Amino acid sequence: MSYNVGIMERARIQAPERPPVRWRFTALRAALCLLLCAAFLAGGSRLSVGLTTVLAVAIVAAVLAAYELSVRDVAMEWVAGAVLAVLWSAGLGYAAWFYTRPPQPTGPLLPAADATPATDCHDAMGPNDLVMVVAESRLVGKGEGPFRVLALDDCPMLALRRAGGGLMVDATFYDWTDDIAFRVADNVFEPFMPLQLRQFRPDPHTLVILDRFDQEVLYIRFLNPHALRIRGRFLCGERPQAVVRDRAVLMGGVRVAGMYLGQRRDPRHTCASVRAGQPPGLVLGWP
Repeated sequence: MSYNVGIMERARIQAPERPPVRWRFTALRAALCLLLCAAFLAGGSRLSVGLTTVLAVAIVAAVLAAYELSVRDVAMEWVAGAVLAVLWSAGLGYAAWFYTRPPQPTGPLLPAADATPATDCHDAMGPNDLVMVVAESRLVGKGEGPFRVLALDDCPMLALRRAGGGLMVDATFYDWTDDIAFRVADNVFEPFMPLQLRQFRPDPHTLVILDRFDQEVLYIRFLNPHALRIRGRFLCGERPQAVVRDRAVLMGGVRVAGMYLGQRRDPRHTCASVRAGQPPGLVLGWP
């Protein structure tokens, strides 16, 4: 009898400790919260974080902390203190970051020293040509411009021109009724109606228009003297919206609380040359 007890005792000591069921569920809930935050932040800009995004993430973290402490029968005073600590930490951290930022640059976009993205477009390029990268499409600007870069069906959206070694952006964005919602004129954001949008220039090479979810409505980076990248969300009237990412153009769908649903990838791949006075080099829309 004592021999069997000794064997069982040694087996119990040698058996690996498994985490309690409670902690496994805690890890699962934390993972789900991370997935929720990732879905909310998908398509957003990493260059700037707005107060709405900070509050949304902080609230998710505070709710998770409150629930985990409550199921462990922690006193309500400590639960309330943990929630306030999460919210206050997020708010103070955001305020410290926001009020210590350097002033944003103005004037033309200046070329950075980034590499030109690889492509299988082999258009002949002269020493002064400008490659405009739109997802997997490549438009080659010939001359100084202005280049009419892209349109959404019959709505012209974006034009670029060189100026004194830099780049000037002119863009027009429309609402659901075909009215002009805002425009960018010589790199300056000009709203035509009350909008929860803001212009952000994190460095001399980049221009970004962000919405209230910190998602890019327009992103242009002057990669180097011969290349630039374009991203954004383009809408005109009742036409399907076009969302341009680094590697794809996503058409249609709807956006719910900052998350996109029901989009379809546009498989087209365009290589074209663009000169001043010519039609847009890329027309977005259903094939």
